[in-house]
Amino acid sequence: MYSQINLQLIGNLEKLGLTENEAKAYVGLVSLREATAREIHEVTNVPRAKIYEILNALAKKGYLEVRQGSPTYFRAVDPKEVIEEIRDDFLNCSIDALNQLNELNYELPQNSPVWYIQSDRIMKTRIREIMVGIREELFIYSTNPEFLQEFEHEIKNLEKICSVKLIVDKLDKFTSIGLDFREISKKFTSFMNKIAIDGVQYKEEFFMIADGKVSITVYRAGNRREGLVINLPIVVYLQKAIYERLLVPSYIIEDK
Repeated sequence: MYSQINLQLIGNLEKLGLTENEAKAYVGLVSLREATAREIHEVTNVPRAKIYEILNALAKKGYLEVRQGSPTYFRAVDPKEVIEEIRDDFLNCSIDALNQLNELNYELPQNSPVWYIQSDRIMKTRIREIMVGIREELFIYSTNPEFLQEFEHEIKNLEKICSVKLIVDKLDKFTSIGLDFREISKKFTSFMNKIAIDGVQYKEEFFMIADGKVSITVYRAGNRREGLVINLPIVVYLQKAIYERLLVPSYIIEDK
């Protein structure tokens, strides 16, 4: 039975290119130092029908040594040597892939009007890229203080050069962020929290309009976080008009 540390180790080896069974077999063999296929199977739970195939694959990669006999014994190559070899192979493959990608010359549109994003890292990168180009106005609506706080530095810099309007669902959630917020009405918050389509609950976490030209929405669709970038002037204009309507006193609760 693997400990939590070994499970994490197996996951890391998978990220380096080993299959799950290869990672389990190698970790098991390192812990046993030297063992038969049966002993490795019993320790790692790698299927008995596949254990020889897995061990032979590791041997071909140079990750273990084989001592022929009855029974045959296997011994793991020093982990330092294995990881260094994997690192070098990974680095070389990365460089080759980058060079090949740079040689591609497909005729793609320079500015697609709509982008759908599923990666948190790419969402945050795209938000920062958009913020860099803002010159006149930044509008943000947020319900997630942890997500918004990641952009506190960029927002403070933008406050020096353009108009910044920040609206949140509940002021007391954002007290740790040193920015000036206004709280939206409970009526609007209640409406936004009841959006469900085809049985999937949607919740907006972050919405930004940059210079009235481009918008980005980050929302929860069930348990998934998704993002949507829109660079269609008429759509962004309508979005801006809707949110500006929310800035009238009947929708905004002023911070007292």
